[in-house]
Formats: sequence, C-alpha cells, structure tokens
Amino acid sequence: MNEQNIKQAWSVWIDENKKVISIKENPAGKEIFFENRDIGIKTVTELVSKGYKIG
Repeated sequence: MNEQNIKQAWSVWIDENKKVISIKENPAGKEIFFENRDIGIKTVTELVSKGYKIG
C-alpha cells in the first residue's frame, strides 16, 4: 500500500440496530469518517470483536 492511500480519509456505514458494518452506502446505517484507513480498520476490528458483522 502506498503512502497516499494510507493518509486519505476513509468511511464506513454502521447499522447499530442490525450490528452491520459496510463500506458501501447503507440507508439504515450512519456514515462514520476516519482520519485514515489504518484508524478505520482498527475501529472496525474492535466492533467485530464486539459482535458486529461485515456485510
């Protein structure tokens, strides 16, 4: 992965009712922005460990 990709803002949609995380727009979810991909991946990993699913 190159340096430019790491520094770009990154977002996911989180549906707290169904406990689903998606990188695609989800009308039932709330879009959450991260400063960079590494922070986003860390947060997604923490949510998965709490029972959230990726989909």
